[in-house]
Amino acid sequence: MLRGWGACLALAAGLAVPVAAEEATLTPDDVVVKTEGSHRLLLPRDWPVEHRDGRIAPVAIEEYLSMKFGQVRQKFDDTDERIDQLERRVKSLEEERSKLQQRLRALEERASTQP
Repeated sequence: MLRGWGACLALAAGLAVPVAAEEATLTPDDVVVKTEGSHRLLLPRDWPVEHRDGRIAPVAIEEYLSMKFGQVRQKFDDTDERIDQLERRVKSLEEERSKLQQRLRALEERASTQP
């Protein structure tokens, strides 16, 4: 019997993989047995299923991988945006520090010229 990702890939290829009830309790957190009626599928928790020809089946692996790559792309885009925000903030802080240093120098000069 196939287990883990091997079972997922076999399911994505349209192969029937029976899953025993006791196996369902032994699956890792990222794998779940999805059931509907007498259909049981051992899939990652986020793998969508669909109804095809009157039965429940996992979406094609291409669709699932496309979804996963889209999620990763979104995380990269969010990270890029956050980096841009941080770079703008650092630049702003550096400009503020420069202004404060100039002001401090001017005040020190005025203080040194005071009797």
